[in-house]
Amino acid sequence: MKLLEKLGFKDKYKNSPKSKNIDQSNEDYLLVYPKNVEDEVNRTISSLGFIDKEIENGTDMESLRKEYEENKRKLKELDKSLSKIKNDNLADLENIPKTIDYYKKSSKLKEKMLRGNKYFYLSGWVPESKFKILKDTVDKYEDSLIDQKKNKETIANPPTKLKNNKIFKPFEFLVNMYGAPNYNEVDPTGFFAITYMLLYGMMFGDLGQGLVFILASFFIGKKNEVFGQLIRRIGISASIFGLMYGSFFGIETLIPTLLIKPFDNIIKVLAASVGFGIILLIISYLIGIYNKLVKQKDLEEGIFGKEGIAGLIMMISFIMIILNIVNINPLPMIISLILLILSIVMMIFKQPITRILLSVSPLYDQSGSDYYVESSFSIIEALLSVFSNLVSFTRVGAFAINHVGLYMAFEVISKLVGGGFIGIIILILGNILIIGLEGMIVFIQGLRLEFYEMFSKYYKGDGHKFSPISKL
Repeated sequence: MKLLEKLGFKDKYKNSPKSKNIDQSNEDYLLVYPKNVEDEVNRTISSLGFIDKEIENGTDMESLRKEYEENKRKLKELDKSLSKIKNDNLADLENIPKTIDYYKKSSKLKEKMLRGNKYFYLSGWVPESKFKILKDTVDKYEDSLIDQKKNKETIANPPTKLKNNKIFKPFEFLVNMYGAPNYNEVDPTGFFAITYMLLYGMMFGDLGQGLVFILASFFIGKKNEVFGQLIRRIGISASIFGLMYGSFFGIETLIPTLLIKPFDNIIKVLAASVGFGIILLIISYLIGIYNKLVKQKDLEEGIFGKEGIAGLIMMISFIMIILNIVNINPLPMIISLILLILSIVMMIFKQPITRILLSVSPLYDQSGSDYYVESSFSIIEALLSVFSNLVSFTRVGAFAINHVGLYMAFEVISKLVGGGFIGIIILILGNILIIGLEGMIVFIQGLRLEFYEMFSKYYKGDGHKFSPISKL
């Protein structure tokens, strides 16, 4: 109390007005407040009907202090008891999350079980490599039986278990944005990963900016591991192509050029990007043909479809005709035209030819006239698709050129302001803009080439991923 007085505080021990006589049945309150507000406090508590109660020789405070110390001692004893209980049951406490997860999964399983008076029946999927582990686990229990069915053709829509190495695995995220692969098509993740990194590096080739991506990926990875690994991989690709282009933060005089300077060789870069696109499209057609003929047993689309052998012949003949027009003659024009006409005929008559070969009737799913009208329009669509696919890959070269050109624009602005400190700031801000804005645009354009130009040839993505109830 003396300490509070020295600090300028007043104390009042108040009693609520349950009766005029102060006794133990009343509720007591201790008010501590600054001395300079004593009048305001007195007015407030008087209006509430509180009555002063004097503290005699500090006996009440002493009892409160003793009670406090006693409670403190009891709390310590409780803490010791709790610590002992925790140490004695540490293993069980650590297993609580696993137990909760087990019961959640068990409840989920029970919802999918058929139940009789004595037995449960559960049907599910397990990887073939893990089947023996599952069988050994089930065989430990009496009156249990497990039956394996391997014939996937008689089972509708089995799930797909993706299995990729550490380099390709982060790209599963981008593939699944389009859709999970179904059981009867090749997992595109490996091919997607390689081609996407190549496309990104070609469009965004710069050693300095690529190293910034690599550095940033470690910070991004702390919040989102998958996205951090994706940024790291495209950063490595951008750095490698930066060495090829001789570009370091847009400056093309600091490091030697190992391959080509895009801005000084515009025609070559555009032609090379289309040539690279043709190679990717051919590989995409071949994967699609394999999916249709081998995995899906679809003779009609695999041979005569616009994404099958007929479509591949159409694209190659179309390219040969264009090369002949510009006086590059890898194949005579007459042969190119014959191949183009052959591909068109194959596509128009794909259904009747296939059904004759397979001895299936009827020849058409609809009337003959409707079928041929629809087929004729599909030919126009196929030709336009081939042309647009080829043109789309010019964007690879265009972005490589634009990447250098955008930095040059900031370089010109830097010189216009007289260089110096302000000029350096402009160049730094320009690089930040290029890394942020153009980096994102190239990321999207790479996805567009993968999804629309390439996936359309070989990938449906209409499956569903295998989601195990537990890891065996």
